[in-house]
Amino acid sequence: MIDRDEQGRPEPPLAADETATLLGFLDFQRATLAWKCAGLDAAGLGPRSPPRR
Repeated sequence: MIDRDEQGRPEPPLAADETATLLGFLDFQRATLAWKCAGLDAAGLGPRSPPRR
């Protein structure tokens, strides 16, 4: 069973090999992005983008 935090993100493993740790943190980061962007439309996602040069 995967432990999840209060936002529903999977907790990365505390004691694992390098591959499992990397994959755990990647899953956590993906879930963080999805959580922070949930409910935003294209206009809501746009203003925070860095300006193009």
